[in-house]
Amino acid sequence: MLEAIVYIVFCVLTGLCGVDRRMGFFGTFLLALITTPFVVLPVLLLTGPSRRAEWHRRN
Repeated sequence: MLEAIVYIVFCVLTGLCGVDRRMGFFGTFLLALITTPFVVLPVLLLTGPSRRAEWHRRN
């Protein structure tokens, strides 16, 4: 039971890392839940930031 809770916490943390990405929190969280958070983290490095995040950086 503890392992499942730790796994879900890592998935949530990975989802939070993906908030400003094109997949967003929910997409990143689901991908981490299906695969593993350690597979999704390199995917986050490869995907670009969302257009909303890029627009806020320019202004």
